[in-house]
Amino acid sequence: MRAPGARWTGLLLASTAVLLAAGPAFAGAGPVAWLQTYLSFDTSNPPGAERAAVEYLASLIERHDPQGELDVRVLTSPGGRANLYARLPANVPDAAGGALVLLHHVDVVPAGEGWSRPPFGGTMYDGKIWGRGALDAKSLGIAHLGAMLHVLESGQTRRRDLVFVASADEEAGGADGVGWLLEEHWELFADAGAVLNEAGVNRVAGDRLLWWGIETAQKQVLWLRVMASGRGGHGSGFNPASPTHRLVRALNRVLELEHPWRVTTAAHEAYRGLATFHSAEFAEVFDQPIEVVQAELDRRLRVGGLDRVLLPGMSASFRDTVQITRIDNGAGPVNVAPGEAVALIDARLLPDTDADAFRRRVDTVLGTGIHVEELLRSGASPASSTQSDVYRTLERVLGVRAPVAPAMIAGATDSRFFRRRGVDAYGFSPFVVASGDAAGIHGLDERIPVDAFLRGCEMMKRVVTALVRDAGGAP
Repeated sequence: MRAPGARWTGLLLASTAVLLAAGPAFAGAGPVAWLQTYLSFDTSNPPGAERAAVEYLASLIERHDPQGELDVRVLTSPGGRANLYARLPANVPDAAGGALVLLHHVDVVPAGEGWSRPPFGGTMYDGKIWGRGALDAKSLGIAHLGAMLHVLESGQTRRRDLVFVASADEEAGGADGVGWLLEEHWELFADAGAVLNEAGVNRVAGDRLLWWGIETAQKQVLWLRVMASGRGGHGSGFNPASPTHRLVRALNRVLELEHPWRVTTAAHEAYRGLATFHSAEFAEVFDQPIEVVQAELDRRLRVGGLDRVLLPGMSASFRDTVQITRIDNGAGPVNVAPGEAVALIDARLLPDTDADAFRRRVDTVLGTGIHVEELLRSGASPASSTQSDVYRTLERVLGVRAPVAPAMIAGATDSRFFRRRGVDAYGFSPFVVASGDAAGIHGLDERIPVDAFLRGCEMMKRVVTALVRDAGGAP
């Protein structure tokens, strides 16, 4: 019998049947064709417009589930954003594990100008699949989908429910996606035992995988819009207090704020886990108690030599950061001083930073006459356990190819919503991609090599199969 929600979804899908039948990639079978078609949907956020892509994924599930074993639902937020939920129940009476949630987001950042291939073409070129979302995160969604359908069609023992979620709005903070789903439909996730999501940090040298980085912790996000307004006028006039001048001086004071280097528990666990995989000097610093690591980093900051032990990007793990990402005072001519100037600030705070105190510091140095609007505050979230059965299964399955280590990221993902509700969430990417291709994330010419994509899909099948079969029991 078709599960409750799925029948309604089937009616909803009727409007896209012609599109799906005619789509060039849909005629093919398998993950490459699925990804090509998935990439052809423009889900740039803003505005998101995830519905057609969500309906496409739902159609693939229904096509491979003729017996109606899955409960498939399209859940729409008050803002009109579509989210896909599909649950495959356990098939043994002694199912012991909490549900495993496979989570990815449908929306993507805007493509921008300058692509050498259509950003929403799903083009196959030079052995790679091109398109916005090829890495972040539609390829992961197809890998999750393939793994779930594999578990369904194999008829294997399932000791835990498997939940597939394709969410909206992640790139803008997730308020209309996972944030809304957990707030309004928590009953669908109350039995969740763990989540697999994006943000795995795999270390690659050339084509060789050095280690799998499983994201277990992340920084906080604080996005601010700051504005100065006042007397504009002709550019030739003497106007040192123009809105643009006042804003630039205020932003400079923000950039001059000092942010002490601090070793948090999350960063210590992540880099101590890497100590055996890296240089002897790296291990000498990080394979120590947290207070010893803090003292050594402080010493190296004073006398130099810090760059010899920090990998690229690591410094953001030890301090709050501020990035001014945009300054906008309109599109007027050069000889007009506008009456309003606006800037955007992207602050990323360590997990234990007091966001209220940080905000007060920024407001203080911005000074009077500068209006501040808070666009997003992600809030703190606890780190996921590296002692859980799920993490140990990841170590066992992935360790056949390369070691596994926890990772802390400077960004923020939808995992934080689950972690704040006590559910361990793990960022895991099954794809091993060289740095040249990985640079396409949020950049131009995003693409994924076909062979890396297919190997990643197979690895995801192995991981999900083990997690669903074992559910905390003996391997």
